[in-house]
Amino acid sequence: AGLEGDAYDSQLQSYEKSLQELKALFVQKYGHDIDDVDEDGCVWIKTAGCSCMETLEEKLAEVKCLYHEKFGADAGLEDDAYDSQLQRSEKSLLFLKVLFVQKFGYDVDDIDEDGAVWIKKAGCSVMERLEEKLAEVQCLYHEKFGADAGLEDDAYDSQL
Repeated sequence: AGLEGDAYDSQLQSYEKSLQELKALFVQKYGHDIDDVDEDGCVWIKTAGCSCMETLEEKLAEVKCLYHEKFGADAGLEDDAYDSQLQRSEKSLLFLKVLFVQKFGYDVDDIDEDGAVWIKKAGCSVMERLEEKLAEVQCLYHEKFGADAGLEDDAYDSQL
């Protein structure tokens, strides 16, 4: 009985292997799985599974892993460092622009490539005036307290 069972299992494995090979050939020839065809010969396309966004997120995670394996660092850290440096640079630029206005009485952007100052007659929008006032207040705060305005609020919020 043991030899017959082994022969049966061997034959069954051989048939399963042949079936898998036939299914692979079917996919190569027709572009879809034979299991996607119903008894009437209609092909049913499966749409269940991951959305495009989930697939993209999986690919991104895979690429980040490969990046980490190759370079020994996380791919997002360089972006975070760049964004942080960019924010610091933008703050510094804004600070310098305010100092320029305080010293010379006009905006650095009002100077053309020949060094001539162009005075705007149209005036500033309300938002531009508010941004200038905010920048001025931030500079004064920095001069008085030696820190950027808003950092204390962040520290306070993180303690809550």
